[in-house]
Amino acid sequence: MKATWIFTGGPVVTVDREDRIAEAIAIDGKRILAVGSRDQAMEYRGPSTEVVDLKGRALLPGLVESHCHMLSFGTNELGVNLKYPNVKSMGELQAALRKKAAETPPGQWIRGWGYDHSRLAENRHPERWDLDAVSTVHPILVSRTCGHIVAANSLALKSAGLTDETSDPPGGKFGRRDGRLTGVAFEAAQGLVRGPSRYSYDDLRKALKACNDYWLQSGFTSSADAGSIAGRPEVLQDALAAGEVKLRVYMMATVDGPASLDKWLTSLESGFRERMESDRVKVGPLKVFIDGSSSGPTAATRDPYTSNPADSGMLYMDQERLNQLIEKGHAAGCQVTCHAVGDRAVEMMLNALEMAMANHPRPDPRHRIEHCGICPPDLQERIRRLGVIPVAQPVFFQEFGDGYLRNYGPARVRHMFPARSFLEQGIPVAASSDSPVTYVDSNLGLYSALTRKTMTGQVCAAEETVDIMSAIRMYTYNGAYAMFRENEIGSLEPGKLADLAVFSGDILRMSPPEVRHATVDMTFVDGELVYENRENRR
Repeated sequence: MKATWIFTGGPVVTVDREDRIAEAIAIDGKRILAVGSRDQAMEYRGPSTEVVDLKGRALLPGLVESHCHMLSFGTNELGVNLKYPNVKSMGELQAALRKKAAETPPGQWIRGWGYDHSRLAENRHPERWDLDAVSTVHPILVSRTCGHIVAANSLALKSAGLTDETSDPPGGKFGRRDGRLTGVAFEAAQGLVRGPSRYSYDDLRKALKACNDYWLQSGFTSSADAGSIAGRPEVLQDALAAGEVKLRVYMMATVDGPASLDKWLTSLESGFRERMESDRVKVGPLKVFIDGSSSGPTAATRDPYTSNPADSGMLYMDQERLNQLIEKGHAAGCQVTCHAVGDRAVEMMLNALEMAMANHPRPDPRHRIEHCGICPPDLQERIRRLGVIPVAQPVFFQEFGDGYLRNYGPARVRHMFPARSFLEQGIPVAASSDSPVTYVDSNLGLYSALTRKTMTGQVCAAEETVDIMSAIRMYTYNGAYAMFRENEIGSLEPGKLADLAVFSGDILRMSPPEVRHATVDMTFVDGELVYENRENRR
């Protein structure tokens, strides 16, 4: 058997059980043939083998983006970027939207994304009157960077059928002033505002292609979508058939109550998994929302916020309702997960899992907690005992860390996304970006795991930083393990799928700032070169 590709001349970071660094790797089509010395790999050289001299660059397993919102990222690319530092004031936000309105026919939606009210000069959310000043003939909807808060103009509120008399839904609330809606909607309430602004099928196809291309550029070859694709599976199927998507996709399905859970379980029973699954697509867990966002801040905490002693965040449901959903999903044989950021929400999920697993024992359910943001030692011990996988976002410290220190205080930040503590206890924490909440940038993610630095250079508990090999494992093997795919991807071993990422240098020897500014030169999925940095060609 001859290889299609052989890579040598740089560290091959296997992420196997021994964390071996090999000299070379040979692949044949979609599978890895050999990993070891240069001589071992070259035994597979044939007349058509392409031999790549790494020239000292590190070759890693294809990275795993363990929690993101693929369609949301892509549709944001179709809207107006309001992220800091692009937008630092209400006037700049309005100017960016006004520019879009000038080129958009009246009646069509104007969508913006990524604003952060805590970084605007006015230190507040945009309200309907701010957005009405942009346009009264376009419905306008802008989402905060966390994805848990939106603001709408008057026409958008009217399109959604919302009036000043509209009640707050369970798990959400509307901003109000003097009895009037301000246009700001928090948590579950935002779904009522977003409803009329849904994207077309063609827009979603473009969005998925944009997401695929961006992920591959950062070395990601697998992606766990946190709920959006499960609602529009035909978009993914068609994009795969057309060759527009090369990524491996792990699909979560969001459930918000008994009715949506029953609908999802019925769909599984009627063959949804069999219709969707392939080498590229796997159906993953059902996902429940328990609380809000870390940066909003709307996360549900056991103690009040340091910045506001009257606030402890928001819950989507109580313990009894959560217990019912988790137990039913677990008993049906599903992997289950939840959005839980604050320690109160994490504790609720562990309560529900403990009860479900005691009542319906089964081997290796491998349940997850998405974010698992504030996780002190007592909760860490329960996670270890139950075999739960936390899916953390080290990159959040870069964009939101200053707000964490302000809103939660240093004592709680010590236990936010505690990667080192998890790893030292044998808990296989996986890493992700939660994009588009923040950046899908492999180097920024690795850098953040190494430093836990904020935008202003503060360090959010240096004792929870990890070394480079641990950071790489969080983005590779542990991500694969969280998807039940560790026997296929996540490490470089003979027989596994040939998903690879070649970085622009030897990141094992780089300082954290050098890691931050490195790039990905090549990405392979199934042994196919799917991305190459043309400025640094092989």
